[in-house]
Amino acid sequence: MEAKSPASKIRFDGFEVDRSTRELRKHGSRLKLSEQPFQALVLLLDRAGELVTREEFQKRLWTDGVFVDFERGLNKVINRLREVLGDDADHPRYIETLPQRGYRFIGELRVDPLPAPPAPAIKIPLDAVLPPSPAGIGRRSVIFGAAGAAALATGFAGWRWWLRSRIESIAVLPLDNLSGDPGQEFFADGMTDELTGELARIQSLRVISRTSAMRYKGARKKPLTEIARELHVDAIVEGSVVRVGGRVRITAQLSRAADDGLIWSERYERDVAEVLTLQNEVARAIAMQVRRHVAPETRRPRRVSPEAHETYLRAYAAIYQGPLGIPHSVELFRKTLELDPDNANANAGLAEALCYAGIFSLRPSEETCPEARKLARRALELDDASASAHNVLADVKKGYDWDLTGAEAEYRRALELNPSHLLTRLWFAEMWSRLGRFDEAVAESRRAGALDPLSPVGHINLALILWRAGRFDEAIVASHRALEITPGVVNAWWWQGLAHAGKRNFGKAVECLQTAEAMNPAPMTLGYLGHVLGLAGQRAQAVEILSRLRTISATRYVGPTNFAAVYAGMADREAAFEWMEVAFQRRNGGAHVMRTPLFDSFRDDRRYPDFLKRTGVA
Repeated sequence: MEAKSPASKIRFDGFEVDRSTRELRKHGSRLKLSEQPFQALVLLLDRAGELVTREEFQKRLWTDGVFVDFERGLNKVINRLREVLGDDADHPRYIETLPQRGYRFIGELRVDPLPAPPAPAIKIPLDAVLPPSPAGIGRRSVIFGAAGAAALATGFAGWRWWLRSRIESIAVLPLDNLSGDPGQEFFADGMTDELTGELARIQSLRVISRTSAMRYKGARKKPLTEIARELHVDAIVEGSVVRVGGRVRITAQLSRAADDGLIWSERYERDVAEVLTLQNEVARAIAMQVRRHVAPETRRPRRVSPEAHETYLRAYAAIYQGPLGIPHSVELFRKTLELDPDNANANAGLAEALCYAGIFSLRPSEETCPEARKLARRALELDDASASAHNVLADVKKGYDWDLTGAEAEYRRALELNPSHLLTRLWFAEMWSRLGRFDEAVAESRRAGALDPLSPVGHINLALILWRAGRFDEAIVASHRALEITPGVVNAWWWQGLAHAGKRNFGKAVECLQTAEAMNPAPMTLGYLGHVLGLAGQRAQAVEILSRLRTISATRYVGPTNFAAVYAGMADREAAFEWMEVAFQRRNGGAHVMRTPLFDSFRDDRRYPDFLKRTGVA
């Protein structure tokens, strides 16, 4: 933020810089600072968020060209500044060193507005100061009333401008791939995701998730003001990415949603190995424009293997394909770590993919959870600010350790580090529903939905929670909204079908789950279908589902809770509890389904409260 006048004052974290008196104060107390460090501070503040080169410092601080050892002199000036500000070169809050290049101010500023110009003199007639007559009173009322109205109008206009200019929410639109190679679309999309993730670490800034933003890929004819209105954001980041050989270039710009006004624009170019540094620089530059703090870096962005980074981006692209893409995602993350074992993001990414494998019964939890825990801990050793790693630890504590108190602590830590981490909010909401704390679950789910307004994901999560709460009509509405956005989402059909079953509308319930089966006849889909068939009295068809599950289990993993769900629908308590005990002994994360409408009819069984207590949801 640049000061507009030598008379203006600049403030940050209790400090005040007054260029008119050449003073630096903290909480009103004057700090001793000689001329050169003061001028260096002013230069940094004038160019806040931007690189100030060593040559620019030389021209400002040694205007007569007389200096004995410039490098030593500049280091002394910066060290003195850091001493006075209480800053740390290794973990800077205010002055960041860009090796061999210069320095940058990274704190959050507030600049006093310029004093208003003096109001023009108003000539008051002599009779205005004489004892008033009725007519005189009227004239003075008009004069002073007009002046007051003008001042009020000016103040209101300023207030309205301030409201319009505030940026509390932002969306990163898909970066355009300008490489000329359609095969590089994954790289442009991956860079969009990474930049979104960097911005999401800005405290108190709501950042729209990639799934909603990606809906505008290839459809950029729509005005930015309209896009912003649909996403409910104050500002939009857009731009392009080009990768040619070993170089990558990003062009980014930040626009205000209210009037499509350009706030900031810049171009960056780096070696592909420095892509993490590039992403970090763009995010910090945008953070300065929205005047927010970026989460402090525990480690400097590191150089990465271009091949490893490309494989990493492909791995995350596979995760976004849903259950069918999870096995390929696991494979690609493993390859990334073979190429770059100290990649914190890849360690956290593989851990997340393994959690998904357990959630969708693709692999047993007794295999996925211990490995996911180990990977998440390794990610935190490499980067203790990884929200994804804390989110994975929360999921393992929740579904494998039965430690929901520990899970809550990990979810909260993840959200401290990244308030816009969509997956954390979704999984946190699901945890509250396991405990029967449905008000908290719904509130957290709606917060997730606000981060992803154009995606079915938030509506699906909400439908699941509402179904568990027994609010079947609302669950049907939420799942229907998800299907309006994306008709082919299998789990939206799950919750709609189960909600209809909760209303005893078994014909509609079977229809919904058969639709899901046609899309993806996975064990979870079959388990829910068999449950509803059993409730509907169609025992033969339910038994056939059990037979299909046994056949599938001969070639791949089938979670024990899928068998238990079918037996519960058939009211076979002994078989249902037997399979749920298998789930518990194998630490299967699906064991929590005991506290859902699937087992409502078993609540009077003495084994029911004991099972809830053992799985931590009592």
